[in-house]
Amino acid sequence: MRWRSRARLAAPVVLFVSASFAASPAAHAQGNVSTVMEIGGSKLAVSAQEMRALSALGNLARATKSARQDRALADARRVANSRDARFALALYELEIGNRRSDDAMRAAALDVLIASPLTRPDRLVGHLAARGQIAYRAGDFDVAGRLWGRLAELTPTDPDALANLAQVRLAQQDAVGAMGLLTRAIAARTALGQPVAEGWYRQRLSIAQRGQLVAPGVDAARALVGAYPTHENWRIALVTYRQLVAAEGALEIDLFRLTRQVGVLTQAAEYQRMAQLLNEAGEPREAKAVLAEGTQRGLLDAATSPTREIIAEVERAIARPRVVRPEPPSAAGAAVRSGMMRLNAGQRSEAEAAFRVAADDPAGGRYADLGFFWLVWLGR
Repeated sequence: MRWRSRARLAAPVVLFVSASFAASPAAHAQGNVSTVMEIGGSKLAVSAQEMRALSALGNLARATKSARQDRALADARRVANSRDARFALALYELEIGNRRSDDAMRAAALDVLIASPLTRPDRLVGHLAARGQIAYRAGDFDVAGRLWGRLAELTPTDPDALANLAQVRLAQQDAVGAMGLLTRAIAARTALGQPVAEGWYRQRLSIAQRGQLVAPGVDAARALVGAYPTHENWRIALVTYRQLVAAEGALEIDLFRLTRQVGVLTQAAEYQRMAQLLNEAGEPREAKAVLAEGTQRGLLDAATSPTREIIAEVERAIARPRVVRPEPPSAAGAAVRSGMMRLNAGQRSEAEAAFRVAADDPAGGRYADLGFFWLVWLGR
């Protein structure tokens, strides 16, 4: 099964330019007269010429787009040569770019503000987030990764910053990097006592599947059904788990048994394979029950191949039973099998105890995973 989950990009911190765009000049006492203007909480020293152009632009910054505003922009760009004037101009351009939804103008302004020593640290975070989002939307993943990487360094416990950077790594085909970042994002969100979006858990498992990351994928499958045990998530988790761990033999049979019990065995090929595996393992009667269920659900047609041939094989095995001596299971495997037997006998509490033994076995391997899955399903 192939599936994808898209995590929505976290909204960047919105730039807020001071509510007052009016500039207040103050003459310096001596020498060339410069002007002090205050914008966005910063006091900036600009020339009288720069002051006039910037003031005119500031008075129009919140207006709708017009030829007059465009002329003011052109005038300010022509005369803004000092560091402080360029900083003020960038703030106005960002405000105008936001109102116009002009990413090109916003990106250029943000580049100036991010590089400027005049930008306060609390504003830098928002600038990096916004500029990274523009780059990401444009498909410029190298720039987005550099900006959001810097943002993640500044805010290492911000789950949105980590999740956004994970999207960049995924776009760059770096499954390992994306997995690590999204895992950190989930942990950071959990540490804050905030609910983690279902999409994050799903995407984490999707990344593991695409990158064939077995250990992280097992953790992701367990986490998905642990947090969101919906019918669809059970299907995604168990099928992906089976593919990642390449289950074979007794483990594959027991995993099919769990999948069937949970009610997410949904493909004809799965019913056919489960029946064949059971028949080969010396369990033809259980195989017959599996085929009957698949037929009753309309997934199998007893008159068509290969179901017709599988049914015939199973009937022959029932008529001429043979002794099959499977390899003895591990302690965790035996606990899982005991749990399934007790559950089928209606002994729920005893079944839970057996599954817990398997889940808690540090040497249980894949059967420890099955014990965990059974416990989650029983506790639904």
